[in-house]
Amino acid sequence: MSLPPNENPPAIRTERRPGVVRIVPDRSGGGNALTERMAVEVLQALREAEADPTVHVLTLTGSGRFFCGGGDVADMASCPQDRRPAFIASLANAAHELAWALVTSRLLVIAGVNGSAAGAGLGLILNADWVLVAEEASLLAAYSNLGLSPDTGVSYLLPRLVGHQRAVDLTLGRRRLSGNEAVEWGLANASAPAQVFSAELAVAEDGFLQGAVQALAPTKQLLRAGTLEGYREHLRAEAESISMLSGHPDSVRRVDRFAGR
Repeated sequence: MSLPPNENPPAIRTERRPGVVRIVPDRSGGGNALTERMAVEVLQALREAEADPTVHVLTLTGSGRFFCGGGDVADMASCPQDRRPAFIASLANAAHELAWALVTSRLLVIAGVNGSAAGAGLGLILNADWVLVAEEASLLAAYSNLGLSPDTGVSYLLPRLVGHQRAVDLTLGRRRLSGNEAVEWGLANASAPAQVFSAELAVAEDGFLQGAVQALAPTKQLLRAGTLEGYREHLRAEAESISMLSGHPDSVRRVDRFAGR
């Protein structure tokens, strides 16, 4: 998927060091909310990293106080009601292409959850292979607040990680987790205070590089094999569901109210 040229600055920045590429959503003024353009830019950066045989670890982390605040609700609200389902479907499909690319990538994907993560931000965490979360971070699904159903693989991967009841608590019960709770629930591998988060993220990256890097991709492929069956089809079902719900009058009101319209 590609987008037409845009005069706006890139939605992400890319940082490189030996063996590692970091992709950093850089829309902190907008909560690093996921737009279709950002999803495409992240996917392009992922493909570039995959093409470099010296890169073995890909890290997604945010800028400012946010990891990723979910889909851009302001963009949703700016779309006329009759065109909103098509807009949401396009955004979900772009996010789902990225999700599929993350889980099938040869690279070991680390999520460095530096701050708040909601909606599609939670989805990006679930599609990663290893997760470090800031103790001060806040993780939530947020979809039901807007009258929408999950996307970015949340409804497929979440119950497999935390069980059905806890998945219901997060998606429909509007439960919000701290960084430490995310570790307790199995959504993250480790947590760290904000003041040492960046250093701990580098330690985690280096730890994987100190092993036999030739084993990273084959082992990830084997570990993912059991969860990939049916995943792509489920992503399509998620896109259809969230698109349909986005046209419901109550959902339209909720999105507009959230965006201050």
